[in-house]
Amino acid sequence: MRFVSKKAIRKDGKHQKTVFWSLACLLCIVTSLYVYLVNTAAWNGIRWKKAGQEVAQRATQVSELETRYLSLKKSVTLSRAYALGFEDARAVRFIETQKIGAVARATDI
Repeated sequence: MRFVSKKAIRKDGKHQKTVFWSLACLLCIVTSLYVYLVNTAAWNGIRWKKAGQEVAQRATQVSELETRYLSLKKSVTLSRAYALGFEDARAVRFIETQKIGAVARATDI
């Protein structure tokens, strides 16, 4: 039979308290982190839903604008342009450009 001194028991009791409080603090930290992450995930889900609704609303607006554009585009005719005051171009000039990839002359460099 082995005898344990009172000093060894006190030392062992202090070690157990240290381990207990360390684990209790770790549990509090993990719980806080869990609550924070779940809260963040919930808020992100709400923001995602709002963004989806806004995208759907914008798509509806774009569709309406495209429909309006196409109807206006179909209504443009040569007779309507003349009625609005447009005239035929009298002198048409074009700007000459060099072809892409043309070899540069010695005087161009």
